[in-house]
Amino acid sequence: MNELSIFVYPPKFGYVIPENLNEALEFLEQHEDAKPLAGGHSLIPMLKLRIIRPSYLVEIRRLPLNYIKKEGNMYKIGALSTHYEISKAQIPLLSETASRIGDPQVRNMGTIGGSISHLDPAADYPAALIAMDAKVKITSRKGERIVDFASFAKDMFTPDINVGELVTEIQVPTFEGYKFSYQKLERRAGDFAIVGVAVLLKLSGDVVDDIRIGLTAVNRVAVRAKGAEEELLGKRINDEVIEKAATRAMESANPTSDLRGSAEYKKKMVKVLTKKAILTALKR
Repeated sequence: MNELSIFVYPPKFGYVIPENLNEALEFLEQHEDAKPLAGGHSLIPMLKLRIIRPSYLVEIRRLPLNYIKKEGNMYKIGALSTHYEISKAQIPLLSETASRIGDPQVRNMGTIGGSISHLDPAADYPAALIAMDAKVKITSRKGERIVDFASFAKDMFTPDINVGELVTEIQVPTFEGYKFSYQKLERRAGDFAIVGVAVLLKLSGDVVDDIRIGLTAVNRVAVRAKGAEEELLGKRINDEVIEKAATRAMESANPTSDLRGSAEYKKKMVKVLTKKAILTALKR
């Protein structure tokens, strides 16, 4: 074995295919370092690089957690729903965000539950989910608990999931009558976001009744651009107000410099993309 092969082949692990959700939860509860496997687009690269070394992979993609249904003023999305399925579901903001994830192969295999359980700080969904006040249903053999996505995302790569628990459902309000847009800066099509901005807004005439702006890839976790929202809420929409809001959006960004750009560049792009997202939403 040459030295390079260490970073190509994953370590040895067991592979378990449970027959139902209870079996999956029981196994995860009994094996602290076991990892659930859905689409695998986040998990497999980490295995190959040996960033993680689980004793078992628990295949959950056959479990009945692939659904998208509207109940009253809420969409309920099974954790195993793929990005492609969500992109076609016509859910305000979330469907557009899903359509911008990866390439067709990733969208057909990757799942929303897997994405938020991995919680990459540059992932696309968090910008939309935090803007939408999404909730996450987490299931264990002890029962279910529902938490706000904002508190579920504890830190980068650190979701609020305990041993023996699985994300089973994501819940988002319908936001009927809202305009929306997700704008993303990426080095090439299909990449993770360098900067991502999600906007939801509701107008009464030309006055902003409600405004929600979520940012991804510019903090350890996604954040709401509260200062920008304050500049718009209750105001008559015009170029001056939009410019002020886009400028204030930078207050919520605390990016780090890396190969994809300096912190200063990313912060300036928050302003550019916030303005673009608002103007694009207004055209809907």
